[in-house]
Amino acid sequence: MISFDSLTLKLFTEENKDFLIGSKIQKIQQPKRNELIFFLRNKNESKKFYINFNPDYHHLCFMSEENEAKRDIIIPQKAPMFCMLLRKYIQNGKIINVIVPDNERILELYFDYYDELNEKIQLCLAVELMGKYSNVILYNYDTNVIIGCAHNVSSEKSRDRELYGMLPYVYPPKQKKKNLLKVSFESFFSNIDKDDISGSISNSYKYLTMAVVNEFWSQTQSYEKLYQNLKDFLSQKSYEGYISKDCSKYFLFPFKDSKKCNSINEMIDEYYAYNQNEKIKLQLKSKIIKYIQAQLKKLNTLKTKQTEQINKSEKAIKYKNTADIIMSNLYSLKEGMKKAELYDFEGNKIIVELDETKTPKENANKLYNLYKKTKAAYEHAQIMITDTESQIMYFEETAYYTNNAKNIDELKEIYNEINEAETSKKEIKNENIDFIEYEGYKIYIGKNKKQNDYILSKLSSGEDIWFHSLNAPGAHVLIKNPLKKQKIEDNVLLKAAQITKEYSGQKNNSKTSVIYTKRKYVNKASKKTAFVTYKNEVEIII
Repeated sequence: MISFDSLTLKLFTEENKDFLIGSKIQKIQQPKRNELIFFLRNKNESKKFYINFNPDYHHLCFMSEENEAKRDIIIPQKAPMFCMLLRKYIQNGKIINVIVPDNERILELYFDYYDELNEKIQLCLAVELMGKYSNVILYNYDTNVIIGCAHNVSSEKSRDRELYGMLPYVYPPKQKKKNLLKVSFESFFSNIDKDDISGSISNSYKYLTMAVVNEFWSQTQSYEKLYQNLKDFLSQKSYEGYISKDCSKYFLFPFKDSKKCNSINEMIDEYYAYNQNEKIKLQLKSKIIKYIQAQLKKLNTLKTKQTEQINKSEKAIKYKNTADIIMSNLYSLKEGMKKAELYDFEGNKIIVELDETKTPKENANKLYNLYKKTKAAYEHAQIMITDTESQIMYFEETAYYTNNAKNIDELKEIYNEINEAETSKKEIKNENIDFIEYEGYKIYIGKNKKQNDYILSKLSSGEDIWFHSLNAPGAHVLIKNPLKKQKIEDNVLLKAAQITKEYSGQKNNSKTSVIYTKRKYVNKASKKTAFVTYKNEVEIII
């Protein structure tokens, strides 16, 4: 991922300076430890100024509603201490000036603050966007004393620069970088480390990141052209933002497979929102899959034990048969015998082991009791293994839904579903379930247990047509049949079957079996699982 650089910060500030200066801070929020949102109002317009000082995603921008949703911003009920501090000193205040120090990734926002004696004090909020050292510091500009920091930095964390209340605010150590526009090619070439071209250049010259150098180098593979292209890039009078179509990178110049943005702010907002969203999805997916794998491991171990118990049915029958043989031969058996040669009911000679401390009848009763216990365990295991298999199917389907979830909301539904303590009691609304319209019919697609339950229990009626992949995890698909037609057109059935395959674990198979039947022939086996029973089904090979 490309880091937010000093040139991008400088251009963003120049682009938005007119709005920032004079803006009133109407509200301050701190959704997470490394995030701040300022609600700014100026020139009859309101904007959300988003500051992210997470080491992986440090940046700032004016955030659109769409990209706010991508960032999965949730406001805590109780504001963090640093947020309360900012509200005390700068909420309802106006930004009087905005400065970006030369070649620094620091945005300074200046405010006038009136203390208890109504004396004016100038405050500065320094937003430092420097990777793992990113921070936000509020300090008194008149005295240069820090009022508070988002992250306090003690001497144990940094030998060079401590940051916490009552200390003087000092800038980070200056980077000794040159201006490439004032350097000859010979000097440029002599300082290049051939084993680390981008690193050696970015460490030596202002406003050049490793990502920028790498991009130009990939286009030229020539030191002379690289030097000239970098000079042309730095000498531009105006810049425009570009993002790759897959949002994997952004630059202030056009490059292969890139799209132009309407502004520098849009470039920043789009790029970081997309990548934050992808990381949030990845983390949530990983958390869900890890939980599912743990549950499947337990269930498969349980199934193995239940299968072993079922396999003991033959042993139970053997106990009973032996007891019956003993009872039929009581006349020939004596107390104190360790074993006896007897005949079974088919006339075969067998040797029966006996407990010499018990009478022959007591030996038979002991075997009868063992038979009853083994039989009861066998019957119980038969009942329980059905439920276990149903739970295994549920978690396998949930894993499928998780891996195919397209957005955070779908993943949250799944996460809440498998964590009952956090599950929302709100009923799923119809509009949350995807559907397509085809030939006048609506075809609904359930993507998790809740949606499948809603389709079966709320959305469907008896004459609707229900689809599922055969013996594989996948979506419940439903053709709504509002006119209760006795026969739905073959092309509609085929379309629904194709959708069922697409949303199943067998979508990449060359051939997949899909079954369908009327909804009235489908029943849930248990409220806790995804297992359903059905009849009168028709199979289609897709």
